[in-house]
Amino acid sequence: MRILLLNPPGKQLYTRDYYCSKTSKANYRYHPVDLLMLSGILDADHQLRVMDAVAEDLSPEAALGQIISFQPEIVVCLTGAVSWEEDRGFMSLAKEKTGALILASGDILLENGEKVLDDFPVLDVIILDFTSPDILEWLRGNREQDYPSLLYRDESGQLRGHEERVSNGGFTIPVPRHDLFPFKKYRYPFVKREPFATVLTDYGCPFKCSFCVMPHLGYKTRPVENVMAELRLIKQLGIKEIYFNDQTFGVNKQRGKALAQAMIDEDFRFGWVCFSRVDLVDQEYLKIMKKAGCHSLIFGVESGNDATLKRYNKGFSAKQVEETFALCRRLGFDIIATFVLGLPGETEEDLLRTIKFSKKIKCDYASFNVVVPRMGTQVRREAVAAGLVDPNEMRMDQTGSFAVMGTKELTSARLLEVRERAVKSFYLRPSYLVRRLLKIRSWFDLKNQLGEGWALLQKNLR
Repeated sequence: MRILLLNPPGKQLYTRDYYCSKTSKANYRYHPVDLLMLSGILDADHQLRVMDAVAEDLSPEAALGQIISFQPEIVVCLTGAVSWEEDRGFMSLAKEKTGALILASGDILLENGEKVLDDFPVLDVIILDFTSPDILEWLRGNREQDYPSLLYRDESGQLRGHEERVSNGGFTIPVPRHDLFPFKKYRYPFVKREPFATVLTDYGCPFKCSFCVMPHLGYKTRPVENVMAELRLIKQLGIKEIYFNDQTFGVNKQRGKALAQAMIDEDFRFGWVCFSRVDLVDQEYLKIMKKAGCHSLIFGVESGNDATLKRYNKGFSAKQVEETFALCRRLGFDIIATFVLGLPGETEEDLLRTIKFSKKIKCDYASFNVVVPRMGTQVRREAVAAGLVDPNEMRMDQTGSFAVMGTKELTSARLLEVRERAVKSFYLRPSYLVRRLLKIRSWFDLKNQLGEGWALLQKNLR
């Protein structure tokens, strides 16, 4: 069958990725990992084409013209809470012009899937786990049974599948078709060279942060050799940088060290960046990661207040953040900290303490996000119960282009003002600017930093 893997066009620079849609804070755009994983799964049986209309800056008209030319029988489309109305319209046009079946993956589809299928009959299948081979069986015509990773209606109109998505253990996927993606079009502020590749070595997350959707996906890992096969293909494509899109790279330290050592043994010489946790890494672990090429680490700090960290199940303290960041600095890593502003129960004073903490820990970059009541999360249930958000509200963006909820102490408008203050006060410090300039080591780094910095300020300074 002719299958189109589609990241649809949009009015803004959308990131629809791994059940977490948002607008780009600056000018970054990275590979949609949902479609990457599916490209490996679907490649053996089908004729694939990839269209990343966001990365390729395609207008809706241009994208639709190319789709009509390809005449796919199946369109696997990304969607998200940040762009749902736009995506609905584009999926409807694609179906009207081609007659293709529409399958979709995205954060907005993780809750009330039955209602979504009823309200939007253009959508034929909801994909609840993009690493599962269930989609192959469905495409082979086996459509009268329940699949753990799919939600759809059979010919009689009966709902099939499960909205309980928790999956644990291990999984193996065929090597994703990186060559089908416009990898020279992707940008990411924390890589040191381009082009780069995005790689997923596990799925979901074993931690229980209550504002995050990932704990509801379960947690499963790919065998090291399965990941290495993908890295060998990436090496053959001439790519020298990797963004590991795991929620927490190397949760199992033994497996993480084995993967790092395998990369060292094969002399890949990749540079790479990944997410981690301050209570996971230690000096030994960091040293083998660095030897394997890791130069940048992203940590979900979320708050500088211990009470908030405890309330939302982060599992570590502000002191641990300080200690780990100091260790990473000594070992020569670039450090990125992400923060969530406006969690239920937070006051403006709490947020100001978090902003102050972001400077104290001396991270190289800080990402300030506003809380969003994502589908299926404890925070959404709490916010709805407290009357902080309309239970029918589906559109949301954590990056702060708009806010759908505040706290009992802060309106959503004031929350956005505080976030803007956070960005200004962090990035416009003379000491910070000097420190950033002193860390620039190449023309690419200079160009990347200036471009991303300018885009960040344009989008955040009103």
